[in-house]
This record gives sequence, structure tokens and C-alpha cells, in this order.
Amino acid sequence: MMDWEYIFQKCLEKIKFTELSIRGNFPHTTRNGIWQTYPSGHWTGGFWVGLLWLKAIYPQKKTDELEKALSQAKRLIDRTKDNKTHDMGFIFGPGCIMGNHIQADSGLRNMAIAGAENLKHLFDKQAGILYAWDEPGYEGVTIVDSIMNIPILIWSANEQHDRELYKMGITLADNIGVNHIRKDYSTYHLIRWDIHTHQVIERSTHQGYSSESCWSRGHAWALYGFANMYRYTKIEKYLRYAINLAEYFWQHLDANLFLPRWDFILKDHADEPLDASAASIAASGMLLLSKMNQETETENPDIWKKRAVQIMESLVKNCLFTDIDRYGLIRNVTVDRPRNSGVNESSIYGDYYFMESVFRLMNYNHDDMTDILY
Repeated sequence: MMDWEYIFQKCLEKIKFTELSIRGNFPHTTRNGIWQTYPSGHWTGGFWVGLLWLKAIYPQKKTDELEKALSQAKRLIDRTKDNKTHDMGFIFGPGCIMGNHIQADSGLRNMAIAGAENLKHLFDKQAGILYAWDEPGYEGVTIVDSIMNIPILIWSANEQHDRELYKMGITLADNIGVNHIRKDYSTYHLIRWDIHTHQVIERSTHQGYSSESCWSRGHAWALYGFANMYRYTKIEKYLRYAINLAEYFWQHLDANLFLPRWDFILKDHADEPLDASAASIAASGMLLLSKMNQETETENPDIWKKRAVQIMESLVKNCLFTDIDRYGLIRNVTVDRPRNSGVNESSIYGDYYFMESVFRLMNYNHDDMTDILY
């Protein structure tokens, strides 16, 4: 049986080394094993802060580490003025909501609320959809990844007792379910809408193999996102979505490795790259799903924990770092295979969800600990 606490401790050593090497910036993805960083966090800044929060509370809260995590979180404040991207949950969820759960801070709370408010700019009320970006060339584009950002609306609505914001979040989640999930519970990555008629004009992909294939990381976002929406709302259909999406993910893993290729249409192609980040996201989503199933007394609720453990054990065996000064916590991430970008590298979101999964396993019977997570 794998010693998850030992793995967590070893990963903290790697995080400490990375923290010293990046000099206050935000790591994004690696290139030839070396972190590429951004001073303002890019869309992934919240994941680095999330790792710092986990480092600050294990094995108990440490004042100096809490101060460092808080300081890094507040460097995301410029993103509170950014209403051009859907990434607000990614940025302010692990960065600020999680931090506020660990130690209440009005600044973190206000930053997260501002992030939620930014999403109003991208909300098409008539179609009930959230555009991914307000940028030339991306007019009318929605992506399945956005389901991960919707919980910030529910959280903010509850914080402010704002029924309209809550309804906006439910509308968006409902329409992601209707439009991005296929009948077999695979997922469309990208949908383009006519911004005048509000009709679908294209179902496609950006980082997947083809329009009708299923990009594994997008599917992992959907699995986790709907499980988390059930956690925030207790709306039953979100749990049903999450279960069926998780089943599709599980059935399309490499049968020998229990890990996903970068697109599920290529699951039997051993020469195609894996995406370890999709695996870590899905594993954490399955662990969350397992806890949600226990609440509803679903038959065999532990199945998702067992499957998550199999994925995580394979990540440890096949993808965990082997040296301290190159790559992140896990390798074999595929960022964008169609453009041959970030293949067999590390990503900060892959690392964050790997650590979140280990944290969930360490604290599986301690909901008071895992409740801090966004």
C-alpha cells in the first residue's frame, strides 16, 4: 500500500526548491524541464498559490509559510481587473478561496468576489452561456473547461446572498451539460456560437485530436467540475453528469498504465503522448465524487476512490519526479499536442491536482481538512 504521507513530504521538498528558484514569479509549464514563469500568474497562478497553501498547513500551520502564501496570493490582485477571460475560478479558487478557508482574510475574500463579478462580462444571458474569452478570433467560443470556473459564482453568491449570481451559475452549468456532453458522455471541447442569433455554428476542439474526438484534459475538467458543482449546490443532475463522465474517463484509459493519452481516440496508440495532468485532475475529481456518493448512499460509493488510487499509483510509478532541479512534481504532461507545445513536460495545474489528490487521500476521513479546497 502506498505511503501517501511520504509522497506528500517528498513533493513538498520539490516545491520548496522550486519556490527558491523562481524568485517570486509564478511557474506555468516547463520547457525542456525548466519552468517558464509569469510575474502576474497567467491563467495558472492560482495553482502555484494553492501549492503554497498546502505547504503552509502541513503537518500543521506555520506562521512564516502562511505569510508567504498570503503574500503570493495577493500578487494576483491585478487579475481582479481582468474581465476578458473565463479563468477566474482557476485563478482565485486555489489562490484566494482556499486561502480564506485556511485563515480568514477580507482581502482574499474580496479578490475572489471581484473575480466572480468579472464573469458577468462574458455571460451571454440570451443563450445562457459563458464565453471563454473576449479577444479577437475567439468571438462566440465556449469551452468545457469553464465548468471548473462556475463554482466561484456559487461561492460568491452565497457570500453575498446574491440570488441572481447563483442563478447565473446554475444556468451556465446546465448549458455546459446540455451542449458540451455527448450522448455517450464523451465531451466536446469547444463550441462556437453566432453572437447575433445565439445558435451553435460549430462543435470542435482546440487542443484535442479532432472535432468528434474527446480531449482527455477537457474531459477531466468536466468530470471534476460537475462533481464540484454538486458539492456546492446539491443538485442531483450534476452528480449524475459527474458519475457518467468519470465512467467514460475510466473506460478510455490505457489498459496497462491506467493513464490517459492526450486524446481518448488514441487510447490504444502506445506511441502517442500521455497527459499526466488529465490523470491528476481526474483522480482528484474521482476522490471528490467518492465523497459525494457517500452522502447520497449510492451503491458501491468506494469504486471511485479505488479507481483514483489506481490512477495515482500509476502516476507515482511512471510520472513522479526523479530529480530535484528539473521538471515539476509530475512529468509526461501534454499541454497542446496539435501545436507540439509542452509535450512530455510538467505543468503547474498537473502538479497542483496531483498534490490535491494526495492531500485528499491523506485526509479521506477528515472532511474538515478537505473542505478547505476550492
